[in-house]
Amino acid sequence: MTPRPLITVASSNNLNKIKMVKPTALVLALLATGAGAFAPASSVQRYPTKMQSSLEVVEDETADADPYDAYDTSFKQKKVATRDIKKGSGYTVGESEGQLLKIKYSAKLMDSKYTADLKAFNVEGMVFKTGEQRCLPGLEEGIKGMQLGGVRKIRVPPNKGYGDQWYRGIVPPSSHLEFEAELIDIAQNPVEEFKLKLEDFGYDRAAGATLCLAYLAVSPFIGNGGFANN
Repeated sequence: MTPRPLITVASSNNLNKIKMVKPTALVLALLATGAGAFAPASSVQRYPTKMQSSLEVVEDETADADPYDAYDTSFKQKKVATRDIKKGSGYTVGESEGQLLKIKYSAKLMDSKYTADLKAFNVEGMVFKTGEQRCLPGLEEGIKGMQLGGVRKIRVPPNKGYGDQWYRGIVPPSSHLEFEAELIDIAQNPVEEFKLKLEDFGYDRAAGATLCLAYLAVSPFIGNGGFANN
């Protein structure tokens, strides 16, 4: 009897197994090393982290707000707010200390439950020297920077106005006031100061006062029978 070729069969079976294993191993290798490269782009999603969202900049809407428009008629308001209606020229308020000024102004109450008549504040001409506290603090602060002929609206809080007390029975306590001021004149030297004071006093009154002083000066001589008897 001829013996069976066991070695040959075994080799044939091993060859078949090798042929079947190679494609499977190749597929597994590709999946392990390069599967990500063949994935569609849409399958990769990115989500914002909490750190990214926390770095978003929120713009402050009130950062550039106009102080005049943002003026608040409450106890929180402590600063004067101004708005120029008409620009002036020439001399400027605040260029030097102790300036003699002449202004014209009117005033009204802001958001008040009172219907006070402020016609007493319709001043056609007020002469004062800066720094002498003859003018309302908020009004004097508000006219700084104005030039001759300029017109400005000035909003004054109570702490720089008439405070928490009634003023002359016209301005209620803790009132916010709005002035409209016009700068009429600024004296820059003693001669201009004298002229401005004389205009404020009035030429007719000045003439009358001069005559009175002159009469008082000569009256002793007139009472004694005139100059000839001396």
